[in-house]
Amino acid sequence: MPKRREEQKFAPLGEKDCWHPYGLQILSPSKFATVVGKIIRGKYNLISTRFTHEVRQSRLF
Repeated sequence: MPKRREEQKFAPLGEKDCWHPYGLQILSPSKFATVVGKIIRGKYNLISTRFTHEVRQSRLF
C-alpha cells in the first residue's frame, strides 16, 4: 500500500469520566478511592451493566 501523503490528525483525548465496574477492579487502591469519590460526588459516571439494569427495572414493577 502506498504511504499516506499527510499525517492523520486525531482529536485530543479528554479526561476519562465514564467508568465500567470491571475497569475499577484493575486500579490501584489510591486511584480506586479517587475515582469512587468522584463517582459519588457526581463528577464521573458509572456505566451499569445489562444485568444490573434488568434487576433495577424488575424492582420497579
